[in-house]
Amino acid sequence: MTENRGYTVGNMADDLTIEILKQIRDNTAETTQRLERLEHSTSAGFERMDLRLGRVEQGLLDLGKFMRQIALDLTKQERWHNDHVKVLEKDMSVLKSRVSKLERKKGA
Repeated sequence: MTENRGYTVGNMADDLTIEILKQIRDNTAETTQRLERLEHSTSAGFERMDLRLGRVEQGLLDLGKFMRQIALDLTKQERWHNDHVKVLEKDMSVLKSRVSKLERKKGA
């Protein structure tokens, strides 16, 4: 092997290989740390989103119950009004009949 500044070519290649491996190790460690931070950040974001979606879901369920109750109340009121309109129509018919009789008596 040829010598260069006290190193042999074989030693220089070994040193270069070691330095490259160290850089790969350091970059891998940095990448792992970044991925762990990203995973933690993403997990925290998903947890917050899950909580928010849970609140939205509960809100929609509550709104659905409220709307159902409104529909039931409106139906009940419509039936009540419908029944009273029928009573009023019957009363109106009776009153018309009585007015007609009174008008005939007065005219006779």
